[in-house]
Amino acid sequence: MLVEEGYLLLKKLEGKKISDVDLVNKGSDGQKIMNAIGLKNDSSPLDFEDGDLKTNKHLNGKPAETLWISQMQNNLTEFEKGLDFYDSWIYKKIKQFIYLPIDKSGDHIIGKPQIISEEKLPNLYKKLAINFNHISWEIKKSIHHKETLHTINGPNNYLQIRTKAGKNKYGSYTPMKINGHQLKDKYMAFYFKKNFLNCFI
Repeated sequence: MLVEEGYLLLKKLEGKKISDVDLVNKGSDGQKIMNAIGLKNDSSPLDFEDGDLKTNKHLNGKPAETLWISQMQNNLTEFEKGLDFYDSWIYKKIKQFIYLPIDKSGDHIIGKPQIISEEKLPNLYKKLAINFNHISWEIKKSIHHKETLHTINGPNNYLQIRTKAGKNKYGSYTPMKINGHQLKDKYMAFYFKKNFLNCFI
């Protein structure tokens, strides 16, 4: 399914309660939305053939949370070599995506979908590149100097890396390592900051 097709299907759900569009499946609101429009919830890099679907919690018409983009533990060797935004898996995931707010002030109400893309917002994506490349440099530096990674925000406060991990079957967190060095005691991920989301809300 293409992003444009998904957008048209999501437009039909605008204003409806999550509970009214998916009465069977358990899981997150995002998983229920995917099921409602016929998307598979699998390990594919992208939800659509040409982009991603990103749902986010809204309260009173505004983003209430930062928005998860992707885990980073499988891409550490790319940062070690030096990774530019336009060569990254992050760019592939976010160069075109559907942003779908879910208002959780009361009932979980599906909001207005928007297609966000580099083609539509070129200046915003230039700032994303600056943010990513700053974070990428900091990660590379931590790898080379065998330092511990911490939360890093981009200079425009549009992107962030921070911890995102669940405990393993032994009840502990799996460390994020490269070349035998522990960068962090748990996995980390890239997020959109609310500053970025508010640019198109």
